[in-house]
Amino acid sequence: MDAADRRKHVRVKANNLISYESIDKDDKVVSNSMGKALNVSRSGILLETAHLIEAEYVSLRTFDLDNNLIKLKGQLIYCRKTDSGWYQAGIRFVGSMQETANFAVKLMNVYQCRKHNMTVQVAA
Repeated sequence: MDAADRRKHVRVKANNLISYESIDKDDKVVSNSMGKALNVSRSGILLETAHLIEAEYVSLRTFDLDNNLIKLKGQLIYCRKTDSGWYQAGIRFVGSMQETANFAVKLMNVYQCRKHNMTVQVAA
């Protein structure tokens, strides 16, 4: 059985910009940067970054379709350098089932709307 067969939730392709902060064991921010979500599920995200992430936890931040900031804490499971020189970080969401599902669904909605060139009008 390979790793994909052991996953609790299906991974959905993504292409969303994500801001992240690396958090140390004392819950202090040690660095911040940007990355790109490559895929997402209800329980985690695969994040592509230019920098190695070494902290145990990260705070993930992005915007939903209504330009509201959405954020969620995650636990770094691994971070590996790829042949292209980028890093891929597997991150498990930390939070209630409602919080993690909400973050994942909003991320998927943004990707799907952008993929299909759909626009959302925000009331002024």
